[in-house]
Amino acid sequence: MAKIGDNSAQKAVPFRRLQDGGEYGADHERKLSIKGGKNVLSLQVARERTRQAKATSDRQISKRSNQRLLERLEAENAQLRNCVVELMLETRALHDGAK
Repeated sequence: MAKIGDNSAQKAVPFRRLQDGGEYGADHERKLSIKGGKNVLSLQVARERTRQAKATSDRQISKRSNQRLLERLEAENAQLRNCVVELMLETRALHDGAK
């Protein structure tokens, strides 16, 4: 046990003790650091894939939305064409009746 004033008690310990009594030295710390870097990279890759999947999903939703809008506009256009034909027939009938 270290005595008061003993400098050895103040030296940094190059390893950690685990609850089960095991020890990890500086080599393991380097491995954790490397693994941590890989985890950060994996997280970045996962985020990018999520962004890409969301963008793809958004494009698909946008395409479906655009398709529905196009169908609605085509139906409205058909109704307006029918109205134009009816108005032309009425105009012709009125014109012919006025003669």
